[in-house]
Amino acid sequence: DVGSSRCRLILHRYRFLSPHNIFQPATEGRTVRQANHRPLPTSTLPTPASTSPPPPHRTPLPQNPIPSIPSSRLSLSLSLSLSPIVPMAVKLRVTIDAGLAAEAAAAVQAPEATVRVCGGSPELGNFDPKGSPILKKVEGQDIWEGTLTGGAAKPGQEFKFVVLNLDKHQYVWENGSMHIMPKPDEPVVTRTFNDAKATKPSGTAAPAKKPATQGGYTPGPAPPAATSKEAVKKQLEVVVPSTVLGQGRARVVVCGGAPELGNWNPKQAPALVEAGAAGTGKKFAGDVKTVPGTEYKYVVINVEKGNAKWEQNRPNRHFGKDDTKQHFDQLGEGEQQQQQQQHHHHHHHHGGGGRGFHVEAKDKVTLDAASQQFEDAWIPWSCEKVAGIQGSGSQSPSPAPRTIFHAFHWQFADVEKKLEEFKAQGFDAVQISPAQKSKSGGQWWARYQPKDYTKIEGLGSTEDLQKLCKKAQELGLMIIGDVVFNHMIVVASGHEWGNAQGKPDELARLKQKLSQAVGPSLCADDFQWPWFNMSGPHWDNDNRYEGWGNGEWSELRHCKKVVDVHCQHLKTLLDAGVRGIRFDAVKHMRPAHVKEYVDFVRSNSQPGEVYLYGEVLSVQEKMHLEYMDSNEIATTDFALTVFFNRIFKEEGGGKEAVLRGVKSAAMAAAAKEGLDLKATDLAETETAEAPSAPMLSADSVRFARNHDTVMNPGTFYGLGSNCLKARVLWALLLAVHDGTVLVFPEDFQDKSSGDLIRQAVNFRAKLASKAASSEVCLRSISSTKKADESSEQKPKPMLLTVTVSNKEGHVEGVCLLNVTKTSEITVHDVPVRKALPGKTALTSMDNSLECVLTETGSVVAADGKPQDLKVAPWDALFLISR
Repeated sequence: DVGSSRCRLILHRYRFLSPHNIFQPATEGRTVRQANHRPLPTSTLPTPASTSPPPPHRTPLPQNPIPSIPSSRLSLSLSLSLSPIVPMAVKLRVTIDAGLAAEAAAAVQAPEATVRVCGGSPELGNFDPKGSPILKKVEGQDIWEGTLTGGAAKPGQEFKFVVLNLDKHQYVWENGSMHIMPKPDEPVVTRTFNDAKATKPSGTAAPAKKPATQGGYTPGPAPPAATSKEAVKKQLEVVVPSTVLGQGRARVVVCGGAPELGNWNPKQAPALVEAGAAGTGKKFAGDVKTVPGTEYKYVVINVEKGNAKWEQNRPNRHFGKDDTKQHFDQLGEGEQQQQQQQHHHHHHHHGGGGRGFHVEAKDKVTLDAASQQFEDAWIPWSCEKVAGIQGSGSQSPSPAPRTIFHAFHWQFADVEKKLEEFKAQGFDAVQISPAQKSKSGGQWWARYQPKDYTKIEGLGSTEDLQKLCKKAQELGLMIIGDVVFNHMIVVASGHEWGNAQGKPDELARLKQKLSQAVGPSLCADDFQWPWFNMSGPHWDNDNRYEGWGNGEWSELRHCKKVVDVHCQHLKTLLDAGVRGIRFDAVKHMRPAHVKEYVDFVRSNSQPGEVYLYGEVLSVQEKMHLEYMDSNEIATTDFALTVFFNRIFKEEGGGKEAVLRGVKSAAMAAAAKEGLDLKATDLAETETAEAPSAPMLSADSVRFARNHDTVMNPGTFYGLGSNCLKARVLWALLLAVHDGTVLVFPEDFQDKSSGDLIRQAVNFRAKLASKAASSEVCLRSISSTKKADESSEQKPKPMLLTVTVSNKEGHVEGVCLLNVTKTSEITVHDVPVRKALPGKTALTSMDNSLECVLTETGSVVAADGKPQDLKVAPWDALFLISR
């Protein structure tokens, strides 16, 4: 409501459209095409994501252009006179002239291509094109334009234009020097692609050169040598994880803000040389010469595809500072030490939660019942439904693992090397990526395009898998395989398949191509005909079973031949020692068809020996129940993640989100995906007076982020975030007594989240044999009237608590989660619904802190005096019974 927020708009004049809305749409209703095949409002910044997406599950989003705000509303009358403040804004136009930029002119013709403004500020993506603002094409002209506001329009900052096509994994950067953001006194600022000095659009296009081949990577000219007397030569060394490198040829470059570093153009940046293996990744090193202090980032380029993976979760590096022992997209050792020193005042009181990374506190808050009023919102955490139950005529499913490490796109040999470490950290299962022979190229998404189910190839051999499973069994760890039975390799685009309909010769040619790709075990006759383009609402309606995803997924049909090939693959995995199966893309397979595979596994294993679950990428509870009830398998709990992400939001979150419940959160998230869910789609209805438990089942598969939400462009149901943003939710999911938590490797290894997740995994493992119930409560500071009593402030959420008890009701562990982003919280008591059966002596995970929890929830020292428990912003403290 702009009218009631005038003061805030003025005091934050550079933020009211930033950072989320950099562009104001010049023409209401115009859209651009993103790589996820859905229209996005031009005012929406894309969420940074992977550059190599698989066919995504997406539906169109409704357009939501930013309303215009009359300048008369942007004024304030106080005891002094203030003039109306107009936000800084620059309108940019760029001409892509085929004579000056043939490659860009060819690339931008693709409907999925976008033109971005990429620079060194967060508003311009920190030189990562995926997070940069998008320009709109001017109809009928080779011109793209958009209005930048706030920090994106800051005068003097350097930027480049980039043509980005995520569908083809193609980046076309400008060559030459950087553009300079002008002062906001020109009505329209026009530039020309590949010519930073040009200030006016080309009237007519120059004769077109032969377009460059799309895709692939061709290095540009060698970067010039540094000529400044201040330039120094240093050896840079960086470790890049295998999940970033993939299996194709990778080129690691040092891209930065100097000519010798490519002027932020990866094609002209100097490359490092592979220097051997390092853990689950590879080390790259090389001499680089430039001026100390020059900003740079590492960029990993896939040579075959030409796609670039930028460092996204850290600020720009500075040459000459902390250049040794670097890890891709992580803080260096020196940076980490500096950050720990800045937050040293947190460490003394945090016990196990005080080590490692912390968010800096801007203020301190003491939650004291004597001086403040609290509002406690209890989140029901009692769910009797268990998906993996024994049904009539079927064998008892295996007990679900509590904590799974997702060895996403790891080689089997690399997984084997880490098993002892996983066991020591508290994991009881490891999930591997699909094992069958798949599309060549080494990208992670290629694993989800099977080519031959009769072969184990790509991440290791059958022997490698057997060795992995044997060692895991010796350690008491379960290996979970991932099977892709809904579809196979993509051999043609949806556009090509669509054009072939009604053209027998062309359709026959494409079918022959498909047969050649999947033979000899299968052929084109084993796929779903007639072809149907499953896109838009069809991803989630009754057409979701037999359609070809995005028109290009090679959709298998259900027949004995296909089922036999799939079952033979399952037997190969079981014979190798795999004791868990994840079924990919389950919602696109009919439940009865999935049951054939479920029954096969259970009939070819001992009762309770093999754990099964299905990926149902949906927040519709009824869709999940189709598979949970008929197949007695757990499913992926997307709605639970949506629910907690909504609680953590500043607007509409907190206690309000708790009372509205999981179904309200699911409906809101689905609406943003263009799905109109009804209460009937979500099973039973809940009310604010009686909200239902937020999980699908007591054994649902849970996550704060998974490979779908991390590696795809855009977001699934708004679940786009980074490691830092997801860390508190990871702590919560691991703290409660039930469910199966699938931990994504990037979050576990990242310095901003890894320490906290490791503590949470350890906490969960220590309580595994004792935990029987959980109480979850959101504590907020009570709402108060503003000084002028014009409106009431909503309760401010501060603390999320998890109290884990045994069957007798005695407390076994407590987790305190600070859900504020800026405040260090001091806690004197833990919310309890009823008096506890007795006092509980608690200690932190590293035994540095001891306290006693009384029957009423008060926290005291051993001598009975009040005990302070301090929790840093966006952090957690774990306490266990001693």
